Amino acid sequence: MRTDPPASHDDEPCPDPSPEPPPKPEHSPCAPPESGCDPKLIDTLKCDAKGIAEQAKYNATYQDALEQARTDYENARKSYRDQRHDAALKVQDMRHQIKHLLERIRCLIEQDRVVRCLDEVFCQIVEELADCPHTGGCCADSDCEFDVDCGDVDCLDDHAYQQLLNRIAEYQRHADKAHACFTTLIAEPAALAARVIAAKAEIDAINAALSADPATTDLKKVYASAMVAHRHVAMIWNGFDDVHDYVECLCRALTCWTKGCVAVSALTGAAAVCQCRRDARDAHCVKLRDNTVDEILVRYDRCCQPRCEDDDDHDHHDDDHDHDRDHDSDRDRDRDRDRDYDRDRDRDRDRDRDRDRDRDYDRDRDRDRDRAV
Repeated sequence: MRTDPPASHDDEPCPDPSPEPPPKPEHSPCAPPESGCDPKLIDTLKCDAKGIAEQAKYNATYQDALEQARTDYENARKSYRDQRHDAALKVQDMRHQIKHLLERIRCLIEQDRVVRCLDEVFCQIVEELADCPHTGGCCADSDCEFDVDCGDVDCLDDHAYQQLLNRIAEYQRHADKAHACFTTLIAEPAALAARVIAAKAEIDAINAALSADPATTDLKKVYASAMVAHRHVAMIWNGFDDVHDYVECLCRALTCWTKGCVAVSALTGAAAVCQCRRDARDAHCVKLRDNTVDEILVRYDRCCQPRCEDDDDHDHHDDDHDHDRDHDSDRDRDRDRDRDYDRDRDRDRDRDRDRDRDRDYDRDRDRDRDRAV
């Protein structure tokens, strides 16, 4: 006899391992009492404390540096003014010297074509150098504003939290850039003195080469050195036209650095609060998953007890309610029975009255007939 193979369980649909939770009733029979009980306030206090602690920890990384920067700022302003004043006459003299040296060397070369070619090549190199990174001029950003408002940040939203972290990283880079600029500017007075010395040494070297034996002197090299020295003297102030430009740039760098640190400090505290809240959320979810039954009973005792009292009293109340309902039913049944009785009695009385009336009618008719006979 042929038998069909047993049905494979693989073809049967698998039950949903995570069924949908039962629908939440529109009106809870046991609303939680307004007792002012809110243990979550502990998490709020804890997270606020963590934010303050992380902010203080970050503040400790830059407070000493900013205190020293204030002193360096005051010293740099005075030092740069003194160096600039001392170098002014020297620079003016070097400009005069290098101008005459260039004219002298052109005359010694005697060939305009050679001079013209050297000038063209030098101009090409200067143009290429202009495209290279350089540290001349003010390195402080003109726009240095930071948004520290994070009141609308949803800490539990991954995207919003990541945006907060990205803002911290961006502001920290901005603050570090301002710090590096300030550090460079602090060294500018000493760098100015060094440039003056170096430019003077270049001019002295050119004078020495022209004083040497003309037969062994490479005039093209001396002329190229003179053009480079002329450029160095022209750039000796490093992009600062006067003392005011330098001091203004120095102040902006220090201010931007300070603003950046303050902004990162505030946002670091906010990020720590967010991280704490996210950790609390995760811990709460683990607790609910691992102790679901216990949590149901705990919440039942808290929110249902004041309205529903205990289960025995509730059952007793249901019994009383059923008894009252049965009593009302009996009373209604007795009332209906009495009403039926009254209706039957009235119907019998009406029937007797009709019968008596018919009997009287027959009697009167018989009497009238007898009288007529």
